[in-house]
Amino acid sequence: MCMFCYYPEQPQAGISPALAVRARRIEAAQAGERAPDKAWEIFLGRESGPVAWRHTARILAALEEASNSPSARLRCDAVTAPAAPV
Repeated sequence: MCMFCYYPEQPQAGISPALAVRARRIEAAQAGERAPDKAWEIFLGRESGPVAWRHTARILAALEEASNSPSARLRCDAVTAPAAPV
């Protein structure tokens, strides 16, 4: 997990509104179940609560694609960790 997961009291730059708008458009255009508005609000820190993993993964993928720049790529150890055997 990232440092924000362990130390949420540390200030974070957050996701710019422009990046969030681009990511939401990308996510809406993807096939499959869309992440609900509530999941986006929670993910962007505007509300609190849980976000289902399938929505978190979808939001992160859209944010990754929206960032366009390798130096601006978002990284989260939870996303890149190998999946546990089922």
